[in-house]
Amino acid sequence: MTCDTCAETATGLLADVPGIRDVRVDFGTASGVVAADDRVAAADIRSALSSYGFEARFPRDDPADSVPLSEEARSGLDIRTVSHGEVVNIEAELAPGKVTIFDYYADWCGPCHLLTPKLERLVKRYGNVALRKVDIVDWKSDAAKQATSEFRLGGLPYVRVYGPNGSVLGSVVGNHIEQVEALLEGFVQQ
Repeated sequence: MTCDTCAETATGLLADVPGIRDVRVDFGTASGVVAADDRVAAADIRSALSSYGFEARFPRDDPADSVPLSEEARSGLDIRTVSHGEVVNIEAELAPGKVTIFDYYADWCGPCHLLTPKLERLVKRYGNVALRKVDIVDWKSDAAKQATSEFRLGGLPYVRVYGPNGSVLGSVVGNHIEQVEALLEGFVQQ
């Protein structure tokens, strides 16, 4: 998969929205232009893109949640990359007494880049949440094979959440931070 493939997918999703006349998406510049009738609302565009894990951002949107935390901000948080394609020993990477989020991603995955800053902000917001990042690199890597075999990983981003005692709270496929937050309910503290 490449950014061009994602651009084609996003273009197709938007072209299917009634009232949209023309779409140009360029993942290289992280921008797109949509020509549409007045009946097309921002919510229509957001909805079409979210079905595939993409997001629409408009000039009036607050960009703060889309920017990864700085190295300085991350340095005091329990965030670690635990694999670059290698098999992951989940039990060894769990943060004792904390909710541990495993974020399976790849550098070539556009929706993964959208989800990462949101996951980092969860760790920043809650004192008992840890983030373990698993870069699958590509679908042939040992990490991807392990996740596909053990968790039935079918797409990225993929998030798996473990409770403070190491039990699986659930998993989320796609750029759906609200579903990740729902898994944390009752287990996190500010």
